[in-house]
This record gives sequence, structure tokens and C-alpha cells, in this order.
Amino acid sequence: MEEQEESAPKALKWLELRNNFAHQPELTRAQVLDFYRRHEPEAKQTTVDWRIYELTRRGLLVSLGRGRYSLAGAAQKHFSYLPELTSTERNIWRTLVKELQLPEGCLWSTAWANEFSLHQAARNFLIVEVPRDYVQAVFYVLKDRHSHRVFLRPDPEILTYYVAETDKPIIVMAFVSRAPVQQVNQVPVPRLEKMLVDLFSSPNLFAAYQGRELEIIFGNARRYYTLDERTLLSYAQRRHKAPELRRFLSRLPDWPHSSNLQ
Repeated sequence: MEEQEESAPKALKWLELRNNFAHQPELTRAQVLDFYRRHEPEAKQTTVDWRIYELTRRGLLVSLGRGRYSLAGAAQKHFSYLPELTSTERNIWRTLVKELQLPEGCLWSTAWANEFSLHQAARNFLIVEVPRDYVQAVFYVLKDRHSHRVFLRPDPEILTYYVAETDKPIIVMAFVSRAPVQQVNQVPVPRLEKMLVDLFSSPNLFAAYQGRELEIIFGNARRYYTLDERTLLSYAQRRHKAPELRRFLSRLPDWPHSSNLQ
């Protein structure tokens, strides 16, 4: 069952779909069905129906009438990033809130970064961020339920020799106060600005998304979703990475360099 709980952005194949029909003012339901069937011949009708529904819900497909759609136009191309949580992820957070009454924090999966990257990471992991005073308690609650899959603030050696060899690991980290988050299904998850800054700021933890891959991720994130540069740099400043991030952004083509955040 967990294998089917693929993160929605990756499952929707939005970037591929948009590129495939970029020059068509209109497309039919049959064309969308055919697109998904070419990528996944075994996909069930209900799965494809859900994807079409989710694309329209997010505003990525615009309904023009029965069985007719258009891609969101150039003037509408930026959307708020809204990841999809699996039932396992939702249950983990709800358990922590119920047992520990967490005041803040967030949960997210590195699988969400695959929507923006050129290469798909071989392994993904779940990150649970909670206030510093709750880190130990959260670690033990998760350890009781998920045994060897849970790691507390792993150092580079642990990441290399243990986390990398673990199936679906869960990493418990301290939450940076006032980090930009949003609610999805009553679970706090990062806004896209936070995800990008975290990928940039923790190269050991997110080793699969560094170098050229990181540049591609930032470029695709800006290309398809709304990004608030001030929020991006403000959070980077809280992580003591704002100057480095500015230099990184200055090297990216087509990235706006308008921020004067000090």
C-alpha cells in the first residue's frame, strides 16, 4: 500500500504534461488519458480520473466544458505550491500532536523535491521538525512505532552509513521558529520557500540535490509556482545562509535579483 502512496506532484507528472501540450490551446480528456497511459500502461482508470481531478483542483488544468481542457495560460502559470500528504505522513503528525501537544513544527518528504529535479533520488526520507524542547520526546515516540527507521539529527557519518541504507527513514530535526509553513489536511508542511532554503542550507542531509541538480530545482520551482523572494531570503537569514543564497541566486539564469533584504 505504501508503494502506491506516491507524492501527488510527482504522480501528476505536471512538468511533463505541460511540456507535452505546451503549444496546444486546447486538449481533450482522451489526450490526457493517453498521456498517462503512455507513461504508465498499467494505470487504472480511477487513478487517471483522480489525477485529472487533482490537476483541475490545483488550477493547472482549466475546464472548458465537458471533456475539454486548457493548460493554465502564461498569465496564470504561477500557482501556490500545495504538496499531497500520504496517509502514513498524516498519521505520524496526528500521533505526535495527540501525545505531545506540539505547539508548532512541520513534516515533509524529500520525495516532494523530485517534482523539480532532473534525476530522481534513489531513496527518499521523511523529515519531522519540532521545537527544540520536543526533539527528544518526538524521537522516542517515533522510535517506539518505527524502530530502526528513526534518526535524531544525524551527522554526516550516520547519514552515509545508516540513513542511506535504511528503507523510508524518518529524521527528527529542530524546527526553526517562524519558518514559513502552511497547512495541508491539518498538518503543517513547509512552504516552497522553506523547502528550497533547506535543500540549499543542509548539503550533507540533502546530498542528492546538490550542484547542478539544486540549480535545476530552484529554476523549476520558480518557473511553475509562486515564490516570494523576501520570504525565501528572510528564512535563509534565520538559517544564517542569506549571503550565500544571494550569491547562488545571482548565478541562476532568469532569476529575479530584486531583493534588497539586509
